[in-house]
Amino acid sequence: MAVPSASFGKTARFLSGVLLEQGPIARRQVGFALVSVWLAAGAAALGPLALKALIDHLSDTSAPESGMAPGFSPGFLAALYAGSLLLTRVAGEVRSWLYGMAEQSMLRWVSRTYLDHMMRVPLASHTDQPTGVTVQILENGRQGLRLLLQHVLFTLIPGLIELALMMIVIATLFDPEFLLIFCASVTAYLAVFGDGARKVLAASRDVSVHQVCANSELTDALLNVETVKCTSGERAITERYDDALAQVERGWAKFYSTRCINGVLAALVFASGFAVTLWIGLGQVLSGSMSLGGFVLVHTYMLQAVRPVELLGYGARDIGQGAAFAARIAGILDQPAEPAGNRTAFNASVYMPVPFKGSVQVSFEHVDFAYEEGHPVLTDLSFTLEPGQVTALVGPSGSGKSSIARLLLGLYAPQSGRIILDGIPVEDWPRDVLRERIALVPQEAGLFNTSLAGNISFPDTEARREDIELAMKLAGLDGSPNVFPDGLETRIGERGVCLSGGERQRIAIARAILRRPGLLIADEATSSLDRRMEAEVSRNLFQSAGDATLLIIAHRLSTIVPAERILVLDQGKITEEGTHDTLLAAGGTYAAMWLAQ
Repeated sequence: MAVPSASFGKTARFLSGVLLEQGPIARRQVGFALVSVWLAAGAAALGPLALKALIDHLSDTSAPESGMAPGFSPGFLAALYAGSLLLTRVAGEVRSWLYGMAEQSMLRWVSRTYLDHMMRVPLASHTDQPTGVTVQILENGRQGLRLLLQHVLFTLIPGLIELALMMIVIATLFDPEFLLIFCASVTAYLAVFGDGARKVLAASRDVSVHQVCANSELTDALLNVETVKCTSGERAITERYDDALAQVERGWAKFYSTRCINGVLAALVFASGFAVTLWIGLGQVLSGSMSLGGFVLVHTYMLQAVRPVELLGYGARDIGQGAAFAARIAGILDQPAEPAGNRTAFNASVYMPVPFKGSVQVSFEHVDFAYEEGHPVLTDLSFTLEPGQVTALVGPSGSGKSSIARLLLGLYAPQSGRIILDGIPVEDWPRDVLRERIALVPQEAGLFNTSLAGNISFPDTEARREDIELAMKLAGLDGSPNVFPDGLETRIGERGVCLSGGERQRIAIARAILRRPGLLIADEATSSLDRRMEAEVSRNLFQSAGDATLLIIAHRLSTIVPAERILVLDQGKITEEGTHDTLLAAGGTYAAMWLAQ
C-alpha cells in the first residue's frame, strides 16, 4: 500500500508553518519555555562549580585551580549548589507547563488543518486510500510532530548549551588533555549514535508503514462488523488483522534490536572515556597539580555529559522517527485540493458569488469519462435537462448513471467534453456554490452519529424546526414514533446503525428536500423502501421538488412513469429517449426492461 511521504524541504516547511500559524499566546508560551530551557541548561552546567569550590574550601587544598571562589563561606557555596539544582528542576517543570499548553494548540491546528484538507481533496484520493490509513497517518503525524518539536526545542538546544559551557569550564581550569578526552568522548558517542539514528530511521519508517496497514485492517473490520457476523467471518477477519500485526511486530523487533546495539556501543564509548579521565585525574591529584574539588568537578562533568549527549542521541533517533511520521502527514497536505472554480464568473466586481434561485439548466456536451485509463464509463455523451423538468435516467448496472451525478457535483472531471450548468461550465463554478445548488439523494445515505435533526439539516445548523418537520413529513419519516422516541433529538448511531435501510434513505431524502436545490438528483433514492412506501415517497419527491430540475436515477421503472422525459443509458451512451408510453411503444431496451420487471 503506497503511503504518500513528503520531501525533507516540504516537511520542514510544514513544521515551520505549524509554529507560524499559532496565535500570540501560544508563541509567547513557546518563547518563555525556551527561556526556561536555557536557564535549566546553564544551571546544570555551572552548578558543579559551586560544588568544586565547596570541596576545595573544606579540604583546604593549595592546588592551582582551588582558589576560584575566595571569600565565600561553605554555607553560601552549599546553598549556591543546592540553588542551582533547584533552578534546574523548577525551570524544567515550568518549561513542561508552558510548552504543554502551546503543544495542544499546535496539535489542534494540525488536526483541524488535516481534516479540512481531506474534505477538500478530490474524491478519488479517498477511494484510492482506505479510511484506516488516513486516520492512522494523522495519529502518527501528531506523534511525529511532538517528537520533533520537543527534541529540537528541548533536547538539542539545551544539550548543546550544556556541553558548550562544560567545555569552556574544562578548558579554563584544567590541562588540555582533559578537554581533548571530553571532546573525543562526545564526538565518538555522537558518531555512534548518528550511525544508529540512520538505521533506526529506516526501521521506524518500516514500522510506520506496517502500523498504518494494520490499523487499516482494524478499521475495515469494525466498519463491516455486521457482514462479518452474518457470514461467520470472525476467524478470517481476525487472522487477516493478525497477519498485519505480525508485520508490525517484526518491524518493532528490528527497531529495538538496532536501538539496543546502538546503546551498547555508546555505553562502551563513554565507559572508555570515563576510565581514561579517572586515571589521569588520579595521577594529578596524587602529584598535587589538581585539587580534590577539581577531581570531583572533571569527573562530575564526565558523568553529567552522559545526560545531554544521550539526550542528543535519543533526540537524533526520535527526530528520525518523528520526521518519518511528519513526512507522511506533510505528504497528505501536499496533495492538491479540488479546483476552486472561478468566482469572478458570477460577480465581476465582488469576489463573492451572487445568490442563485430557481431551477437550473444542465447540458452535457460530448462528454468522455473514465475512472481508470482504458476503461471508459461515458462515451461522447450529450443531453440537456431543461429548467424545472423531471427527467429519469435508466439503464443496466454499470452503464454510468451514478457517474453522471458525480460529474454534476464536480466530484470528478471528464477527460473531454463539457458539462454546462446555467450557461457556465461546471469547472468554473466555485465548489461550495455549485453544491449548494445541487442536492443528491445517494444510494447509500451518509449519516452522522448525532441527532435526527442534525442529520436532516446538515450542514445547516440554523435550520428552522418547522422546516425540518416538513421535510420529514414529505420523506415519510413523521410516522415512525417508535424509531425516533426522542423526536428530532433522537441519536441515530454511527452511520445510522440503529435504523433500517429504508429509514436511512428517507433521512437522506428529507435532507435533500430541506436544501431547496435548483437541481435535485435522486440516485436510487427509494431502492431500500417497500412498494407502498416507495410509491408514497416517490410521489412526495415529485411534489416537493417544486421548481427544481429533477433527475431521477432508477432501476425500478415503476417509480419514473410520471417523468416528463426518460433517458436510457447503455454502455455510456444515450440509446433511447422519450416518455414512458413512447418508449414502450418503440419496443426497445426500455420496453424489455419494463417487461422483465
